[in-house]
Amino acid sequence: MKRGIVSIFLIALFLSCYTQAPEKYVPKTARKRVRCATAEPGTYLKPPALSLLKRMNRVMEDSTVKAPAPWVIEIFTKHQKRLLDTVLVFNELEVPVRIYYPTKRSLQGQQPAILFFHGGGFILGSVEQYHVMASKMARVTGQIIISVDYRLAPEHPFPAAVNDCFSVFQWMQQFGSTLGVDTARISVAGDSAGGNLATVLTLVCRDEHVPQPYRQVLLYPALTFVETEYPSMTYFLKDPDRRYVLSESFLRRAKTAYLGSEGTDLNPYISPMEAKLTGDLAPALIIAAECDPLRDVEREYAEKLKAAGVEVKYLEYSGMIHAFMSFHMILEEARDAMKEVRVYLGEN
Repeated sequence: MKRGIVSIFLIALFLSCYTQAPEKYVPKTARKRVRCATAEPGTYLKPPALSLLKRMNRVMEDSTVKAPAPWVIEIFTKHQKRLLDTVLVFNELEVPVRIYYPTKRSLQGQQPAILFFHGGGFILGSVEQYHVMASKMARVTGQIIISVDYRLAPEHPFPAAVNDCFSVFQWMQQFGSTLGVDTARISVAGDSAGGNLATVLTLVCRDEHVPQPYRQVLLYPALTFVETEYPSMTYFLKDPDRRYVLSESFLRRAKTAYLGSEGTDLNPYISPMEAKLTGDLAPALIIAAECDPLRDVEREYAEKLKAAGVEVKYLEYSGMIHAFMSFHMILEEARDAMKEVRVYLGEN
């Protein structure tokens, strides 16, 4: 059963986010630290993140759980001035997109926009499954958001997703003004696999001599398929007692499906960590979660971008888990991170 992150989020939202109280004789502060401690010495999950993680793991293990009713999603996404589903055609590629206009100002023309690529390991996810997150991001930033329904593996392995995203970006640069977009201020953003696609797009633009995005916003991005033993991978991917959203089996499945028979994990358009970075790439905001298997590679990528001369802002949220920004109805840190995106791109 394919379950998108947003579906899990909505289900978890309506479950209790509190664990049972520990034994009374244990001091409260000690209870919290013991309960929230991770396998990595010195790191702790925030209590709401721990409670959410437990519920998420139960949902993932229960194949009988159904997706939320449409009216539930409507509650979280109704505050848009305009919502447009359309198909953009460029270089003979037809790519479905959903466009969010969150404010009156966003309808006035010549407004900044965010091209958003959803997560899901290149094999799951869709515009529909990320509707709640994209809608919230649009409302918080005030910017037009174009959410891209790129093709998924294994039916469409690399480079299908990259080609789709690049085609939409080129369409927006050339014709975005017809949708009210300021073509000089188109940023790219994505979470997890979508973060990979967002930063890969900057590499493709450089190599194809296409103008760079205004900014790149990478939300806990998946930056390499090379199987390096980063400490965060050891602590948060191989913990026998707890699954931190991602699992080894899921990452192996994603790698096999996305690379297909032609791809290699050393290809910079597959693993941007392996790319030769240069200072002419778009400025970057990288948002990471402390308790995430991908954390250390994100730290390293931020340093590699800086060393290449790229302007980088790296924010790491302590006690948070992979995909935490999808859970903005539960986690205050998720809402704070969206506000950071707004400030970074410029309040509109």
